Amino acid sequence: MMSEEAVSQDSPELSALARLIAEVVPQLVEQLVALRPNRVHREALVLLERPLLAHVLGLARGNQLRAARMLGLNRNTLRKRCRLLQLLPSRSTRRAGTPAAQARLG
Repeated sequence: MMSEEAVSQDSPELSALARLIAEVVPQLVEQLVALRPNRVHREALVLLERPLLAHVLGLARGNQLRAARMLGLNRNTLRKRCRLLQLLPSRSTRRAGTPAAQARLG
C-alpha cells in the first residue's frame, strides 16, 4: 500500500491539492464542531465522499463496476455507499419502476 507522502511526491499537482485541502481542514472542522460536535469525522468524510463518488460514476458513465475498480472498492461497497449518500435510488424505489411492479400497480 502506498503512503500518503508517496502519492503527493509522485505528482506536483497532487502535492498542491494536498496543501490546499490541509489549508481548508481547520475551517471545516471549526464549522462541523459548531454544527455536529460528535460527528466531525463522519460529516467530513461525507462532504468529500459524495462528490468523489458522483464524479467517478460520471467518469465511468454510470458503470458501477468500472467506478468501483477506479476507486479500489468492491462493487457492493460502492453501491452501499451510494445508497447511503443518496446517489442511487433505494431498492424499493428502483423496484417500483420496473415493468413487473408497474403491472402489479396498474
